[in-house]
Amino acid sequence: MSKKLCKLVKDDILDKDMKEYMKFVSDGKYVCKKCGRVANKEENLCSAKKLKSKDE
Repeated sequence: MSKKLCKLVKDDILDKDMKEYMKFVSDGKYVCKKCGRVANKEENLCSAKKLKSKDE
């Protein structure tokens, strides 16, 4: 993906391709410190921070 998830949401990915969006957010492991979106890969967010697991 060339654009970050934060930008894709602003570009209406939720209306255009919900299945594609779901691929990026399922099993989220990172949260964007700017907008609060969650993604499963760090590179999908503009300002990612790793979420702590239940064991941490």
